[in-house]
Amino acid sequence: MTSPLLRAAGLGLGTLACAGTAGATGYELREQSAVGQGAAFAGAAARNDDPSMMFFNPAAMSGLRGIQGALVASGIFPNGEAVSGSATRNAALGGSPIRGGLGGDIALDAFVPASYATIELAPDWRFGLAVGSPWGLVTKSPADSIARYHALTSSLKTVNITPAVSWQVLPNLSLGAGLQIQYATARLSTGVDFGAIGAAQRIPGFLPGARDGRSTVTGDDTSVGWQLGAQWEPLKGTRLGLAFRSAVWHELSGDATFQGVPFPLSLSPGFANTGGKAKLVTPETLTLGASHRLDDRWTLLGGLEWTNWSRFPDLVVTFDNGRPPSVTEEKWRDTVFVSIGTEYHWSQDLTLRAGFAYDQTPVRDAYRTPRIPDNDRYWLSVGASYQIMPKVTLSAAYTHIFASDTSVTLRDPGPNNTNLFRGNLNATYQASVDIVTAQLSFAF
Repeated sequence: MTSPLLRAAGLGLGTLACAGTAGATGYELREQSAVGQGAAFAGAAARNDDPSMMFFNPAAMSGLRGIQGALVASGIFPNGEAVSGSATRNAALGGSPIRGGLGGDIALDAFVPASYATIELAPDWRFGLAVGSPWGLVTKSPADSIARYHALTSSLKTVNITPAVSWQVLPNLSLGAGLQIQYATARLSTGVDFGAIGAAQRIPGFLPGARDGRSTVTGDDTSVGWQLGAQWEPLKGTRLGLAFRSAVWHELSGDATFQGVPFPLSLSPGFANTGGKAKLVTPETLTLGASHRLDDRWTLLGGLEWTNWSRFPDLVVTFDNGRPPSVTEEKWRDTVFVSIGTEYHWSQDLTLRAGFAYDQTPVRDAYRTPRIPDNDRYWLSVGASYQIMPKVTLSAAYTHIFASDTSVTLRDPGPNNTNLFRGNLNATYQASVDIVTAQLSFAF
């Protein structure tokens, strides 16, 4: 039977993939284009009028002449806080309350940049390069939060470099392909109730909640994936786009460390710092976009995206020193993102946009944790583009994301389970997100 010390050594070392309250559900970041965001990314896979559209569909480059580029900067301002909650220890440890605060706003603001460049190699061929961060963000709870034994800091950051080509096969059909080179780095920390662990070992002077410490896991990796896309114009003014972004599989390698381990627990090999590994997948997406130009001023846009979040059923962290693996069940489900929008050409220089989207969460109610207290979301977006000089366009977008209150209900099943020293947690979270994005597009 695995000892309580070794079980405790695995506490909090799972869920490396959980990145927090991002601009989209899960740990996806769609904020890669102000032009697309202004219409809630409706029709993004069908657009071919801006370099940033290559993120959503590499075939979009076929509509770009000469040399073009775009610089994008997004400010993401999430708010996620527990408005009520309580926590208790397992009955085997006395069932006492876990004292502390609710934690305040756990979602940290973030800056997400992206850049794009395309070049016309021949009348039917384009080459492009995109650099962005399509996955990530951070949540952070204070050390005295009642949820501290389940989550303190959760961080995932990515950098994705995508060289891509497009080919105009027919006057109304273009194809595209890209290679994803993705770097991922993650950091996760959790409070450890060393007082409860010592009390379970019947060590004199140890009481639950009296000697808190911290466990931290860090890791990084570089891996590759791919991207395919097509755009078809069946009728003049009507364009359909279909794009597929592959999953990228990472094996994050790094360190597992403990802080604040009191004597004599510090003598246990279960709390010795060691190396560790965890597999992380950024899931594949399938995106369908449609654009229909009603007249010289109005364009209707629509989009549908499927994300294969079920690739994240659990997370297993293995350790170099032979410590038992830490296994965290997630059981995420596949999701859809549905969006509608419109674009209005006010004048030759000014274009206005608006959009609405439904963003389904991958998190099941029974497995929701304070690392990602996620729920279905609703997007309201507005945006505009203005040509400030010939071949230079400034775009901006604002989005407010609404979400219903979410409940976190975690049960400590008792001995022989890694949750033994985490305790029971009941909390209700409120969340919303504001996103402001600016973009400068240029052509030569």
